[in-house]
Amino acid sequence: MSSLGDRRVRVRFEVVGALRGMLELPANARLLNISRTGALIESPLALPVESTQLVYFSLGGDEIGVETYVRHVRHMPKEGGPDYLVGVEFVSVPPALLHSIEQLALGASPHV
Repeated sequence: MSSLGDRRVRVRFEVVGALRGMLELPANARLLNISRTGALIESPLALPVESTQLVYFSLGGDEIGVETYVRHVRHMPKEGGPDYLVGVEFVSVPPALLHSIEQLALGASPHV
C-alpha cells in the first residue's frame, strides 16, 4: 500500500460502453484550403480520425465555431516540429462562413 493509503473510500461504479468527454486544446492552425463542405488545415496537433471537433475560424475579427468531422490526418514532419495536415468535413456551417467562402470563390476579399 502506498504512503497515501487506500484512496478508494467511496463506492465505485463500473462503466459499460463508451463515455463522452471533452478536452480543449487551443492551438493555432493554418487554413490551407476551404470549400462549402470542408477544409484542409495545417495543425500542430494530430486530431483523431472520425472524431467530431469544434474548429474556430476568425472572420472579420469575430471567431465562428464550426462543428467538424475529422476525415483524415497526415503527418508532415517539418524542421520546427511536427505538423499535421487535417482534412475536416463541416457538420454544420454558419451562414456568415458560407457567405465568406462564396466571396472567396468569386475572388473578393472575405477577411477569413
